[in-house]
Amino acid sequence: MQNFLTSTLKLIKITFITLCLLVGITAIYLLTHITNKNIVVANYEIKAEVPSAFRIVEISDYHNSELSKDNEKLIKLVKEQKPDIIVLAGDLINGFKEETENAEKLIRQLSEITTVYVGDGNHEYAWEGKYNKSINELYTNAGAKVLDNSYIDVDIRGNLVRIGGYMGYYRIPGMVSYNGEKLEEEEAFFDNFENTDRYKILINHIPTTWVDWNYSAYPVDLVLSGHYHGGQWVLPFIGAVYAPYIGINPPNTRGVYHGEYATTIISSGVGNEFNNIPRINNPPEIVVVDVKPE
Repeated sequence: MQNFLTSTLKLIKITFITLCLLVGITAIYLLTHITNKNIVVANYEIKAEVPSAFRIVEISDYHNSELSKDNEKLIKLVKEQKPDIIVLAGDLINGFKEETENAEKLIRQLSEITTVYVGDGNHEYAWEGKYNKSINELYTNAGAKVLDNSYIDVDIRGNLVRIGGYMGYYRIPGMVSYNGEKLEEEEAFFDNFENTDRYKILINHIPTTWVDWNYSAYPVDLVLSGHYHGGQWVLPFIGAVYAPYIGINPPNTRGVYHGEYATTIISSGVGNEFNNIPRINNPPEIVVVDVKPE
């Protein structure tokens, strides 16, 4: 009996020490991998029926941040990519704070590089509802071409391209609409945007529809999204363990996804919605998309 008790206590002690070591190692890892402000570049190559190659830089979920003094590092990195266009895929601000100066400054800085297209995110919509002002007017005055349930036809290096912007859940019945008039506006945008032989790029901040492949057969060539912050917390060999709006164990939070009707690229973004929820093992990123002839 005495030997049994001794063995049991020894096993409990070893188990306790092992658990403490695991907790300690995990805590050290998390603390040392809380993401700093070093920005990475995610590169994707998309083959398409286009006559010549062109380059897009996408930035999402800026959340009115400033990653370095006057965003010097971010602007320098974008310049080095030599983009033909820059896409800002929503949530440039925080919807619960009135301050917009950093987001406006970012647009002005990027507009000196090339044309900037902005698609609104849920934080833009929340901001307008809270402060009863037009965020799109501020973005436009800063130098961006804002696409909110709207599109524009452009020529990029000899390629006929249609760029559209939409915030919510694309082509899902009910969608993110506040009333019947808003729903009609969205449906009219869909029908007009899709009705072209041009190469179609949709800035769609919330990527759920595309990632789940749960949309109708309306071919859109390339979708640029964000919203999920790359999973916010990312662990080695496990991947994303938490993401805003999804919760624990989120699927499809960053990267490129090829569907039957569209290719979707989800950026993990550069900013943080809540300062008290850090990004862990998940550096801020800009996305570079090279669209090349098949």
